[in-house]
This record gives sequence, structure tokens and C-alpha cells, in this order.
Amino acid sequence: MQIDESAFPLVFLRPHETSAEDFSAEARLEAIFDREERFVLITPFSSVDDHDDSPAEERRKALFFKRNRDRLRRLCAGAIVIEGDRPAPIPVRLAAQTLGKAFGFDFYFVRTEADAVDRAARLVRRSVA
Repeated sequence: MQIDESAFPLVFLRPHETSAEDFSAEARLEAIFDREERFVLITPFSSVDDHDDSPAEERRKALFFKRNRDRLRRLCAGAIVIEGDRPAPIPVRLAAQTLGKAFGFDFYFVRTEADAVDRAARLVRRSVA
């Protein structure tokens, strides 16, 4: 995944071309956590629905998020999935809800990036109030 933090506290997780970028993405996420500021994760549904990772890559990612669970719970105000014209299937929504409970933040599904930015701004405002 590619990490775009140019609109921080909005952090965009975008699909990537090669898995080599994942190591860099993990380092960038660590740097975001080190800022100790609240943020919102935003990703297109296409990257949520991407199942091209090898089992080893999936394990590495799972370990990364497990190691950083407390920081993620404390700093992430929420996660937003941009669905576009293709609504996310119910199993994906249920999985997101379960994942959100495990990490301590809610997932939201919106149609457009503009909707995501609007929702993220409200989440950040609410989290610092």
C-alpha cells in the first residue's frame, strides 16, 4: 500500500504496484504514530477488496497491526472506505466492523472521496473535543 499523508490528519491508504512498498508503508505508518496526533485512515474499496497478498505478507501485516494496536486505538479517530459506485458487500462491512472493534475505532463507508474528507473532518473534530 502507498501512504499519502499530505492532507494530515487525513491519511490515505492507496493500492500499490509491488509488495516491496509495504515495508516502506509500515515505516511511514510508524512515523505517523510517532507524531502522537489523531488521524483518520481513508482507503478506496478496491484496496480493501484486494486479495493478492501472499500468506507471508498477510502475516507480516497482521503482526505489524498487532504490535501497534494500542497506538492505533489511541490515535486513529476512524477509518473510511470509499465505495464509489460499487457498494461493499455485507461480509466486507461485517469484517470491517469486527476489525474496528478489535482496534478500537469505527469504520465508515462512503460513496466519494469528497464524502470521505467531510466525514473525516467531523471525526477529527469530535475526537479532539
